[in-house]
Parts: sequence; C-alpha cells; structure tokens
Amino acid sequence: MKPMADYPFYHSHIEISRDVLQSNARYLHRNLKSGTRSVAVIKADAYGHGAVEVARTVGDLYDMFAVANVTEAVALRKAGITHPILVFGVPVPQTVAAYPAYDLEAVVSSDEHFDQLQQGTAYHVEIDSGMGRLGIRPDDLERVRKRIASAGRITCKGVMTHFASADEGDGVYMQHQIRVLAQIRDMFGGQFPLHAANSAASLDHPDTHLDMVRHGIALYGYDPTPEPSEQLRPAMKWRSWVAQCKYIHKGDSLSYGATWQAPEGGYYAVIPAGYADGYRRNLSGKLPVRIDGRWYPQVGRVTMDYIMVWLGGDRYAAGTEVLVMGGEKNHAGIMADAIGTIPYEICCGIHTKVPRRMV
Repeated sequence: MKPMADYPFYHSHIEISRDVLQSNARYLHRNLKSGTRSVAVIKADAYGHGAVEVARTVGDLYDMFAVANVTEAVALRKAGITHPILVFGVPVPQTVAAYPAYDLEAVVSSDEHFDQLQQGTAYHVEIDSGMGRLGIRPDDLERVRKRIASAGRITCKGVMTHFASADEGDGVYMQHQIRVLAQIRDMFGGQFPLHAANSAASLDHPDTHLDMVRHGIALYGYDPTPEPSEQLRPAMKWRSWVAQCKYIHKGDSLSYGATWQAPEGGYYAVIPAGYADGYRRNLSGKLPVRIDGRWYPQVGRVTMDYIMVWLGGDRYAAGTEVLVMGGEKNHAGIMADAIGTIPYEICCGIHTKVPRRMV
C-alpha cells in the first residue's frame, strides 16, 4: 500500500531518479571539449520531470538553464534557482520588465525585440538557419551585426540557432544548416558565444558544439540519435497500484467496446492510471506493466481513470505496487514507438495532477 500511504489523495505517482539524471548529465558532458559551456533545457516543467527539482539536482553540472517562457523562469527564481536562465520564448510588452527584474536572458528573434527590451536586459540573438520557426533570416546577418552594435542599452550574450533534423544523422538538410552555421560563425565567432547543438547534435555532431551546447531530451534519458547509447537511462518511473483483482471467465470481455476477450478463465487487475492522467488511449493493448517483478499485458481499451491488466493464473492483493511506465519494456521511448510519436510528448503529456518526487 506504499503509493496510497505516500499519496493519500491521488492514486498514482511519478518518481524521478536523482542518480540517473546526474549520470545522464555526466555522460553528456564527457565528450565536450574543455571550455564548452552547457545548458540544461528544463522547459515544460523539465519535460514533465519537475523543473525546480531537476535544476537543483543537476545544477552543479550545468552553467545555465533554459526555459520556454517568462512564467517558467520566474517560478525557478522564486524557488531559489540562481543559475543564468535563458528564455527561448518571444519577448512581448507584457513580459519585458521581467527580464531585468529577475535577471533573465532574452532571445531576440525579430527586429522589434531590440527596441522592446528594457535597458539592462541581456539577450541572445536567434538566427533561423532552417528550422523555420523563430529567428532572423541568415541573409540579414550584417544588419543584425549593426543592430547589436547600436543597441548599447541592452547586452548581447550570445548568438544561437536551432537544428531541425540533427536526430536524422548526416542528412542533406542537416548539412544545409551546418553550412548556414558556418556563415553565422564567420560573422559572430569570437565576438559572442555561439550555440546551436541540441541533444542530438551534442551526441552526433561534435563539430557543432561551438561555445555552448543545449541538453534537452537526452538529459532525461532518451537518446534521439539513429544509434542510441545505452549509457543514457530514463529517469522517470510511473507507479500505481492494484485497485482490484478479479476473476473473469473464458470469452468474457473487458472495458469499453468489448474489444478484448479472456482466452481462458483467469484473473485481471484494475490499475488506477488512465488517459486523464496521461496514459494515452491509443496505447490500448500495446504495452505491459510490471507487478512484483513480472510483466503482464495491458488489455482492453484504456479508460479515463483505469487500465486493466491480464494476470492469467496469478493473483495480487489490492495495494500491490505496479510499474506503469519506466521499465525496460515500457519506458516513454517504447511507449512513443508503439504509437508513432516521440518520448518528449509522452513525458510532457503526463498530467500535472500526478504527483512527482525525486528519489
């Protein structure tokens, strides 16, 4: 009954391993050349892992944190996080005062940002080398250089870009972006710190490390490169418990739509974790859970609050712990592969009402 005792008001919880996070971070730093700075990307509540606790856990290994917006950054400051914080999101009139007030570093991705940012704000210029999202076009590099020189009331701390396909090896588009990166380096190298490498580029493209790298999904244990390293391990485990263990006759069905029928008489467990918690409905019948060291298939359709698990001849008492996600057969990477998505979406998609804790 441990999960119930620890979390009397909710029926499942997330555990994040400090040791695994730190091990992943050390591995990612192993091949960086001396003097290369590193950024831990902890946006989206550290990809669902809990931004404040992740920051405290890996802070000694990183020079800087990066988040998606000012709200995330201010929450870190109010929690006592003192590292430099880079805010990827677009500065707007409603947020510009927060940058100097909370000692945050902005990203200038459009001309008007030079004028909007308040005096004393530190910023990084983003060049769109081919991602096609945010950033100033590379054919405007000379004009950007002049804007930086004339914007004396704000301070440029770096020039950055973002790769669109670093996780696909040495593809044609990655090579195109690397050529644009060479133009950026020619224009700004030696004047401002340059950074472009995300997790995939940090692992597979050491020529893109430049002055600083940004570690996102790899920090949490998911290698986005074509040949994943076994050195990176998922830091997140999702645990629940057996709510009921019931007998079912051969041919009887479980869950909505009666899509699964028992192959023989036996037992099944009802587990409190459903799509309202982030266990995706399209995972129905695709992955196992672990109970007492054994793997059992999830069967029938995932419901809003529960999944059902076929035990066959085994039985478990109510309150027995269940590993819903995070083992070698059901971590977020395997979940993502099963439904044609990416582990980022799985981790970020676990509802914030499911409690997180560091272990």
